[in-house]
Amino acid sequence: MRKTIELKRVVVTGLGMITSLGLDVKSTWEAMIAGKSGIDYITQWGDLEDIKEKFNLSKDFPLIAGEVKQFDLKEIIKQRKPGFTKEDLKQIKYMDAFIQYSYAATLEAIADANVNLDDGEVDPYRVGVIIGSGLGGPKTWENEFSRFLKGKKVSPFLIPRLIPNLAAGNVSISFKARGANACLATACASGAHAIGEAFERIQLGKEDAFACGGTEAAITPLTVAGFHALKALSSSYQTPQSASRPFDIHRNGFIMADGSGILILEELDHAKARGAKIYAELIGFAMTGDASHITDPDMDGAIRCIKLALEDAQIKPEDVDLINPHATSTPKGDINEANALKKVFGVGKERPFVTANKSQLGHSLGAIGGIEAISSILSVYNNQIPPILNLEQVDQECEGLNYVMGQTKAVDVNIVLSNSFGFGGTNATLIFRKYL
Repeated sequence: MRKTIELKRVVVTGLGMITSLGLDVKSTWEAMIAGKSGIDYITQWGDLEDIKEKFNLSKDFPLIAGEVKQFDLKEIIKQRKPGFTKEDLKQIKYMDAFIQYSYAATLEAIADANVNLDDGEVDPYRVGVIIGSGLGGPKTWENEFSRFLKGKKVSPFLIPRLIPNLAAGNVSISFKARGANACLATACASGAHAIGEAFERIQLGKEDAFACGGTEAAITPLTVAGFHALKALSSSYQTPQSASRPFDIHRNGFIMADGSGILILEELDHAKARGAKIYAELIGFAMTGDASHITDPDMDGAIRCIKLALEDAQIKPEDVDLINPHATSTPKGDINEANALKKVFGVGKERPFVTANKSQLGHSLGAIGGIEAISSILSVYNNQIPPILNLEQVDQECEGLNYVMGQTKAVDVNIVLSNSFGFGGTNATLIFRKYL
């Protein structure tokens, strides 16, 4: 006889963000609600004309991105980590930027959740860390390989800076979280998959709480060149801010970005027992595989993922108030997802609202699932939906959905569904509900 397990309820008690629009949740969300864009010309490479000449770049090579600006982890640690030590600051030299971003976002999320693993209130053996990253440390890889080709010694910190699981590893070590410590590397679905894995472990009673989400720092010449060779990036635009335009007839590719989004998930009774603030309840998760093509999405995989998440949440399509789609601004991807959404939710103004955060932030690959989950949660918590920037003329093949265009919409949001899809045909859907 099969054993039946009563699944535990899971809530969100802390949020942390590093994005192209801000170095914390508050500044990022305020900028999103104000309809701002974090996309601009790339600054971290130096003079772009010199870069074009050095690498013999084509005229249409994309030189815009959603960069993280004015980031200083040392100062963030001093501000956000009570009782920090010299050892905390010393650890920074072991960290690639993708590790630094997730560490900073986790500091914010832990402070927001008011969690302290040292005071006995929370059992560190029942707190886990799962942080996804699509590429790990390409900045470290490119820098050290350049040294190697010149006959110079590579850094002994090359591997610890490079491997994707060191984002979770550094957080686990720093905060003495002794539960599950893992990384999911599923391209652009990494952050969402990390949240879903943490969700299911808490449901099953394996841990009481998790720091989970995604991180990425991949705006490097080689990485951008790779995506450009795939013809995945926007290379034709009037201004950097107008380049990302999900569902618009004139979209022609996504804009790369860096950042991190980290959530604190907790078992409901555990959160209530310590008087935690609750942003929302995570009620559904699913992941599927297209089994179709390494880069081109398949509508069936997306449809199945959405339907399975709705089933997991025990809700109907008509219960959903807002959809936060993957919507990268690629010609094929947006049509594929729009058609999948129409198959599940139908068409018309009475259907769920649809936003698209990448129009403002850019596409931060493995980080975006965590970042968009936080945006979705804040829409539920604040009853506000950020607009889709640059959606001026809806592609005829994307018509029929209830897009939030022009400006932020203030409306009751009880349930939000967030999609993340990645190369290799990997899909993730998360569903959050207002906690009452």
